Amino acid sequence: MKKIFAFLSFLFFLTLPLLLNDSFVSAANDQGYVPGRVLVKFKDGSTQNDVDKQIRGNNATVVDKIKALGVLVLKVPESAEDKVANALSKNPQVEYAEPDYYAQALWVPNDPYFGKQWGLHNTGQPVEGVVGLADADIDAVEAWDVTKGNVNVKVAILDTGIDNNHEDLAGQVILSKDFTGSASGTNDIYGHGTHVSGIVAAVTGNSVGVAGVCPNCKLINVKVLNDSGYGTYSWVASGITWAADNGAKVINMSLGGSSPSKTLEKAVNYAWGKGVVLVGAAGNSGNQSKTYPGAYTNVIAVAATDNRDKKAYFSEYGSRWVDIAAPGVNVFSTFPNHNYVIGKDLGYDYGSGTSMSTPMVSGVAGLVWSIPTYGTSATAVRSRIELTADDIAGTGTYWSAGRVNAFNAVK
Repeated sequence: MKKIFAFLSFLFFLTLPLLLNDSFVSAANDQGYVPGRVLVKFKDGSTQNDVDKQIRGNNATVVDKIKALGVLVLKVPESAEDKVANALSKNPQVEYAEPDYYAQALWVPNDPYFGKQWGLHNTGQPVEGVVGLADADIDAVEAWDVTKGNVNVKVAILDTGIDNNHEDLAGQVILSKDFTGSASGTNDIYGHGTHVSGIVAAVTGNSVGVAGVCPNCKLINVKVLNDSGYGTYSWVASGITWAADNGAKVINMSLGGSSPSKTLEKAVNYAWGKGVVLVGAAGNSGNQSKTYPGAYTNVIAVAATDNRDKKAYFSEYGSRWVDIAAPGVNVFSTFPNHNYVIGKDLGYDYGSGTSMSTPMVSGVAGLVWSIPTYGTSATAVRSRIELTADDIAGTGTYWSAGRVNAFNAVK
């Protein structure tokens, strides 16, 4: 990464739900299967007398039948589902027996460009503009069936500003502050901050544009990089402390410099002490050099992975300081609707870099904050994210925790 004294390089490498009734949902949350229900398949050749004998012997009754499969749906005493299923499974006349597990629809947003967002959802199938997919996404769709976030969870975007008139972002930004003195104020003339913001919390399910990782989270626009994509450590430190003082639960920093700074570290520790989860980019130099503030202990440093779940060639790495990885290659998201510095396609386009992987993790942090069981403290949220990451190739070498998995973090 280019060292420009106190300036920061912007870490960007261009390149219909099924409604379940309340009792089902409650029980599914408790044990994952229908109380008092077991499915059993007797082997071909079993006589009706044998079947009846086994059913009566397990204090069960037949309530339904899947004729095409020869499967009986049994009513059994509640809390005895596993016991009955195990007992039937051991009978030589039974092919298998199991609880009647729950299934629910996976909410898929109607945003027209969602199909291009391989990092949020894919099954290894080809996606327009991306070659050679593996199942390398963060399982956002599955996570959204648990939570889509909470409007009380505010994610601060420390960046080049946000296009506040963008149809996918305008309703998400609730507070703005400029520390750069730019003539454009908090607006995004460079383009980077708008792209990052869309990854975190673009309006989702509005039949427009793209989906954000944490759809119901709200954004705080903190402009600490100017209209050329650079900023000072003092701007960033001021932005961190201001965001922490103004209700941010997550601070996204898709930026960094190569020099450590006591001021920057003190700002990070200040925010952490106020209960904020800080997420920072690892950098794009492709080596093990550290990037700040990402390298500080109280920041989750994020490396970038590609569509094959491999480390992106440009991503900085090192398991002693990089904590987690996330998709960061050909990430489709919002861009300003006006002319901007780093691109020409207005509205939406692809971008690559650890700047793109960082908001993936920030969005997941927003989701975890929205779960009362897990979102109890910054320490708990961070631990949940890291402990539930997928153990992909490179874990323990390039990063310590693995590749972030939104569904694992909230389920």
